[in-house]
Amino acid sequence: MKSFNLYICSKLSHLFFISILLLGSLISNAQTTYIIHGFINDATTQQPIGGANIGLNNTNLGTSTNVDGRFSLKVDVFPVVLSITHVSYEGTNIIVGQNYTDSLIITLVPRSVDLEGTEIIASDYKVFKGSHMEIIDYDFIDTNLLVLSYNFHKNHHEVILMDDNFDTIITNDIPANKKPTQILSDCMGNCHLLTKDSAFQVYFDEYSLRLIYPAALNKFVNLLGDCLFETPNYIAFQGKTNDKQKLEYAAIDLYDLPHNKSENERWKHLFYFVDKETHEKIIIDKINEGKKNMDAFEQAIYILYSKENKLFFGDILRFEEMTYFAPSFQTMKYLNDTIYYFNHLKSQINFYSTDLDLLKSIKIDYHHQKNWSPVILTDIIGNKAYTVFSTGVGYSLFEINLQDGSIKEVTRITKQFPHKLKVNNGHLYFLYKKMNLERGKRRLYQRTLY
Repeated sequence: MKSFNLYICSKLSHLFFISILLLGSLISNAQTTYIIHGFINDATTQQPIGGANIGLNNTNLGTSTNVDGRFSLKVDVFPVVLSITHVSYEGTNIIVGQNYTDSLIITLVPRSVDLEGTEIIASDYKVFKGSHMEIIDYDFIDTNLLVLSYNFHKNHHEVILMDDNFDTIITNDIPANKKPTQILSDCMGNCHLLTKDSAFQVYFDEYSLRLIYPAALNKFVNLLGDCLFETPNYIAFQGKTNDKQKLEYAAIDLYDLPHNKSENERWKHLFYFVDKETHEKIIIDKINEGKKNMDAFEQAIYILYSKENKLFFGDILRFEEMTYFAPSFQTMKYLNDTIYYFNHLKSQINFYSTDLDLLKSIKIDYHHQKNWSPVILTDIIGNKAYTVFSTGVGYSLFEINLQDGSIKEVTRITKQFPHKLKVNNGHLYFLYKKMNLERGKRRLYQRTLY
């Protein structure tokens, strides 16, 4: 027993000795933190530059200057390369070596900004255009526009913040490796720049326009993709949908389909709210148009086996689902402290308070009229709702009377295939590409509604 105790003590002493060695190794290998101080000013006026961005190359670390042009940045090793950028100045890189002992004094050279112009076409449209620019996408930050463009001369993308007169407020170049694809406004009023694999929140102040809080694109979509809007106490969601083409749209005949039935999730609608404090889920409406789905399926089978049929089953089913048995278009909007549920399946608009109490319902019939497009646009600032009708060569925008459900035409869009129609602060916006233009450049159009 004594030898056993000695053995245990020996083992414990050995482990204690190893722990001490490891602790000493960790302490000896711990990195020392250094702080780089600096001051950035204008090379011409010698005035301090606020809002300049200082990034540590090959990392996500960085900071910005204050109103006095000063900054501090922590680093672990030397040498380091600092990348200095500002929307109004030429960028520069600074190498800070081991012999750094005092504050850096960095000067930036003002750059000439090649601003694009606007033009008025027949007193109807104001157009944001550029001889060497294509507008990729746009959205709103309050009454201002956030525009994603591609500059052919500079061979890179830009983000431009402008007011509703198309006067440029600030411009920022986007690094080529980010590969931006679109701008998206989330349900909480924040604008994001989406790339092939990431999402960045767009932040701006009087000094700079920056991309912050990077997130993986799939994670961003999963978190906010079905979020509709935010109220003081709740966040509204629409149940997950899937509009992608399924296997039935590629099926040659009935027996190529999985389970011999359509599985398109567009037939299901779910609108619910989540309490911000309790996280309780409150369902407003849950719809499954299974009968309409099966009617389309059975009609496609009937046509498939008709003697004169020469079409693939997938083509038949797709036509039936899109034309005669299309799922109803349901949507929910938030205007001036009132929640509007556009329930086209029941031909009514339901009004809810911010406490989710049903206030009233009004009847609608515009969605039964010929050439109606399943689109509801809202002007959050103007507190108005609109819908769209196709006119053969263009579209007509109709305002929906939120008191009685009637509609009236407010403007016609004579451009064929306008893209991303939106209404904000009394203006209609859309993207349009003239196919006969060089490179088919897309421009941003604006028309005043009231």
